[in-house]
Amino acid sequence: MDYAIVQLRSDRRNDVLDLVAAVQRAEGAAPLSEYKMMRLDGPLDAREQISVLADGSVVGYAQAAWHRGSGSEDGHWAIEVVVAPQHRGGSVTGELIESLREDLGVDTTTLWAREEYVAAAAASRGWHKQRVLWEMHRPLPVMGLETKISGFQLANFRMGIDEAAWLDANNAAFAGHPENGDMTRRDLEKRMSEPWFDPDGFFLAWDGDRLAGSCWTKVHEDGIGEIYIIGVVPAWEGRGLGNWLVSVGLDYLGNVRHVRQAMLFVESDNERAVQLYERLGFEMLRSIEAYRFQRQVSGLGVQG
Repeated sequence: MDYAIVQLRSDRRNDVLDLVAAVQRAEGAAPLSEYKMMRLDGPLDAREQISVLADGSVVGYAQAAWHRGSGSEDGHWAIEVVVAPQHRGGSVTGELIESLREDLGVDTTTLWAREEYVAAAAASRGWHKQRVLWEMHRPLPVMGLETKISGFQLANFRMGIDEAAWLDANNAAFAGHPENGDMTRRDLEKRMSEPWFDPDGFFLAWDGDRLAGSCWTKVHEDGIGEIYIIGVVPAWEGRGLGNWLVSVGLDYLGNVRHVRQAMLFVESDNERAVQLYERLGFEMLRSIEAYRFQRQVSGLGVQG
């Protein structure tokens, strides 16, 4: 079957949204990350391509978004791709990945593989697995959670007041992380404008007038509650603050929002965080793999 790989035009965005929705209905999991989905409604440092059949129908979509990086970590382009299930047996997935990588024209690129067909296409074209993100789940409510801790004051996020303090604390907590350590006011406000945003489920832990950590929860359209962003500023690590904040978030999701399933994402090699979540009853449900393409430099020049 012949495919054409073309740049996404604004008048085809609804076709892509229809493709993403159809795949999610069929497979029960979002085929693209929230980060990529937010960039489908505006030109936010993204490049996009689609795969179309001769009749003009969209059967695949690939997006590369720029992550600024933080600390000593350089910024990088990260690609995600989704292809209609009936078209995954051919070459369209790999062609979308390679077409977008070549369009970026950079030596190093990351690809997030949320499904096996994407991972297989990447591995067959010289991409190498670099990181693994775990999606962990547990049922709610949780009995006997400790929702009080001495030395800190718990408060809800105040819109129009706490943005700067939270950004400073979050970026300190994730300093050096390749995606999460350089969130901007624009990034925060974009999320605050989403229908799911709930300031009552956004908890801040204060040590006097200094923000020590936070737990931001989210309830998805399918009713699953997420520990969306959990972070402790390094100066306050080792005092049980992370455990307490996760417990506060789970208590809110289970006993206030009456959610019956909780989830979160964690780097698989973050042993301390994984152990914390396992103690709280979370189990790994699925993994998302990050593949890296590094252009090789030889004595004869640059090789892909």
